[in-house]
Amino acid sequence: MSKVEKASGWGKQKRPSGPDTHARIQHVVFAVGCVLLFFLGLLVRYQIIDSIAGARYIRPASLQRRESLPVTLARGRILDRNGVPLHYPSWHSALAVFPSQIEDTETFVKEVALLTGLAESHLQEMLDTHTAPFKLMRELPLELAEAIMAQPIPGLVVIPEELRYGPGSLARHVVGYVRPNAYVNPKDNVGESGLESWFQTTLAGGLPAWVGTLITGDGSELPGAGVRMGFTGEHPQDLLTTLDVNVQYIVEKVLDQEGISKGGVVVLDAQTCDILALASRPQYDQNRPEDYFHLPDAPFVNRTISDFPPGSIWKTVLLALALEKGYVAYNELFECQGRIEVGSRVISCGAAHGRITPTQALAQSCNSALIQIGLRIPPEELVSWAYECGFGAKLSLPLSQQSHGVLPDPYSMFPGDVANFSIGQGYLTVTPVQAASFYRAVACGGMWQNPRLVPGAEAKHKQLFSEQVSQLLQEALLLSTQEGTGKAAWVPGFGSAGKTGTAEITGSPGSDHGWFVGWTPVLSPKYVICVFCESTGDGPTVAAPLFRKIAEQLVHCR
Repeated sequence: MSKVEKASGWGKQKRPSGPDTHARIQHVVFAVGCVLLFFLGLLVRYQIIDSIAGARYIRPASLQRRESLPVTLARGRILDRNGVPLHYPSWHSALAVFPSQIEDTETFVKEVALLTGLAESHLQEMLDTHTAPFKLMRELPLELAEAIMAQPIPGLVVIPEELRYGPGSLARHVVGYVRPNAYVNPKDNVGESGLESWFQTTLAGGLPAWVGTLITGDGSELPGAGVRMGFTGEHPQDLLTTLDVNVQYIVEKVLDQEGISKGGVVVLDAQTCDILALASRPQYDQNRPEDYFHLPDAPFVNRTISDFPPGSIWKTVLLALALEKGYVAYNELFECQGRIEVGSRVISCGAAHGRITPTQALAQSCNSALIQIGLRIPPEELVSWAYECGFGAKLSLPLSQQSHGVLPDPYSMFPGDVANFSIGQGYLTVTPVQAASFYRAVACGGMWQNPRLVPGAEAKHKQLFSEQVSQLLQEALLLSTQEGTGKAAWVPGFGSAGKTGTAEITGSPGSDHGWFVGWTPVLSPKYVICVFCESTGDGPTVAAPLFRKIAEQLVHCR
């Protein structure tokens, strides 16, 4: 190095060091870190929007790209135990109008009026009030659909539409119905009765399938797109029930074949207490409920969960208490002279049964013997027992129309009231499903269980009476179908056991309610069936034969 370089300080320099250098390095690292965090934040935010809130942006964008109409209800199906829809949905044709495709309004109105028979003024009014596509006619007759498709009119389109309740719809009172306007306005996708109403929040949701055309950004139809059908891929949750379409179909078929205009039938699985069928008459069309509102026979009433006087099917409830609590011995003898006096009132027995045991009295439906037994028991214990057996209170079922039933005030009961109560008359009503649940306890060793309509529901159960009492009652009810009042309910080859009931209703002859409750087969009970016929006659000649016809088909279909 030269002297000049040494003097001036030029040449090899030392690298800066010290606190200032470290501070600069920290600032650079911090700046780079901030930039990386910023971009990382953008990436995370994009992922969140895409995975969680994407539908919020994608759905409106998708809707803006089409002119469309809903052709299904955004609603889950109501299924039987094997996954078969109870309402049997079907497809039919509907007539839709796409106003944006109409070339000449005046010509369109005249041509459509000529084809459909609709008034031109009505068509013009519809066009004046709708700018978006709308349904002009639903459930289009096949001939009309073919005629319209044979003579295409711009703006008029025959479209498919799913009808939620098809012609083969079963268990209509249990399923219920949805507001008919839901097919036009998705906001009316609301259940009005039955399971449709009870499980509204579960069944409703998502977007319906659609029929429409794709449009460009300026609102014009995408060339070559045409009318097409699309599915959203969003299917709401289905509802599984314990009902069995095969059992339900058999019950409803027999009811209709036998001309039962008013009544109901309950079928329980004897082992699980699952409800296999609930059928009520009269029927109604779930697609047109408004046509039935004014009818006098109350077609919307579900008779299987409504309450009626039980008649002699109640005698089994009374005898179960008397045997269980020791108010009567199984081999005790009672004298029946064909009538019994209670105070100033005389109650007929229909026939003089002579000397008769309690089980024989139940089989022969002897009023005299059962009233003598009932008068031994304090009224408060009679009513308390009825509550214990599931009467006088709603069962745990997802059906809002269910009745409590009626039980008397025990502290207001005189001997005449006790006599009526003992034979199922007077201030006393029960529902068919309550009756079926009690008789299932008789068939299953005295174990009562709350029936289930939806799998997974809590299976409440309790021991009502001993297996010994259950055995005695079973023998009495078997005797009833072999040689007693229930002979018409005997099922050849399989046997049956049960009790008839005739609830006397004041009015014209033949207005009594007929009952039969029992089970089949005898040796290994599979079905517990309660038959109720409203104002159509008595138990032995109307309800018992109906039980047999249903039971025969059930045991032979397996």
